[in-house]
Amino acid sequence: MKLKLIFGLLLSVLFLPLASCDSDKNGPNIEGKWDDNIKLSQKTANFSSESNSVTITSEYDGWWLNGIALNKVGVDLSNINKISKDFVVTNSEFQVERKDGKTIIITMNKNATNAERVLSISLQNGDFFNSINVVQAK
Repeated sequence: MKLKLIFGLLLSVLFLPLASCDSDKNGPNIEGKWDDNIKLSQKTANFSSESNSVTITSEYDGWWLNGIALNKVGVDLSNINKISKDFVVTNSEFQVERKDGKTIIITMNKNATNAERVLSISLQNGDFFNSINVVQAK
């Protein structure tokens, strides 16, 4: 009798974690299903060909810079502390500055090319990804 009870308890302890995993499948922390934990004030901006800037805020400051691309070409961020609450990414065509963890100032220099420019800024917080897209006219 004692052996059956001990064996039953042992099985319960072993299989309880497996059963609880199934109930988490609809939870907010499953990969790709996180709620917006950045909360940007805006995710797009449209500029004329002249030099322009926009200030975007986030409700939370726990995010980090995941990447920047200009016209789908990645920008080297190896010298940037992407998790810092304050950083500046300077390029000949644009500048992206983060201040106090919640403010992003994006400046595009005058577009002297004969083509539209698209700047994409990717942000991440845990398994939640968000981006800001700035389109500058030719």
